[in-house]
Amino acid sequence: MSFAQSVEDSDLLIKISVSNAIPTELLSTRSAIIYQNSFTKKELEETQSFFQQTGIDAVAYFEVSRMLAGEDTRKAYATYFSARVIKYLIFLQKNEKGYCYTFCPFSGSKELIEKNSAAWKQENSSLNELLKTIYRFAVSNLKKQNFLINDLPEMDISINPFTGRINETFPVEVKSFKTAIPKFGNAKDDAELETYFKENFPLKYELVDADLAEDALYAKGFRTVLRFVHTRGITAKDILGYDISQIARAIPTATYVNNEVQIKTIPASEVVYKFYFKNLEYGNIFLGNKWDADIRWQDALRNYIQAYKINQKIN
Repeated sequence: MSFAQSVEDSDLLIKISVSNAIPTELLSTRSAIIYQNSFTKKELEETQSFFQQTGIDAVAYFEVSRMLAGEDTRKAYATYFSARVIKYLIFLQKNEKGYCYTFCPFSGSKELIEKNSAAWKQENSSLNELLKTIYRFAVSNLKKQNFLINDLPEMDISINPFTGRINETFPVEVKSFKTAIPKFGNAKDDAELETYFKENFPLKYELVDADLAEDALYAKGFRTVLRFVHTRGITAKDILGYDISQIARAIPTATYVNNEVQIKTIPASEVVYKFYFKNLEYGNIFLGNKWDADIRWQDALRNYIQAYKINQKIN
């Protein structure tokens, strides 16, 4: 079988170099499971059961769409993995043809996986057969040293990606200090981003390298940075602290036509962008006064900046 990465994990797994050798410390160190939301509870429980028998200490399970939603979530999960002394990240994928499990060494940073790092991958149309194969490889090549392993997958761990307060308002600093606008890292999107801000943002800003650390941005005189999450709408709302208990199948979003707000609905399972400003000194985030996520980043950015300009009475 051939597995293409999903939109959620493609930027990570494209980095790996597939090896035929099972990771040498897989049965003596901790791992974290990163799974696509298409996996059922039963499939995850079967996975954990086999991993327990094998000696793979999978200490936590996380949805990839949540972990990779944005810069702030990546950093928060990397910090958690480091604190739990995670050695491997195990990516669980499935499609209509079957299953693929990829074992990657954790880089110890927000990049999560180093470029060209050796990863071990197993694929099968049957989950049970895939897990049996992993078991056979492990017991044949490695000494089991992990024994106190959870019976069931631990999936209720809450990771807060924000150190400051979450505000449904706009920051005042944007008017007085220069704002950092991280680039996307590809020529087409970066050119569109630059054009948009030149034409629509009459305040002090600068496009910056996305890899610049926030303390470095602060040292350069920036006080706010533009961030976004990119994931399913319901996941985005949950990450950003909104109440999702009443969300049905679609989420109303505010969009702007000729400076007039209009409401449209987007399926809750649709992948969207939601922008926000972040205060670099205290980590407070500012979501704006309306939910304005959209499917294209260009539309989501326009919605957020337009709402900001109306709120702050900026022409």
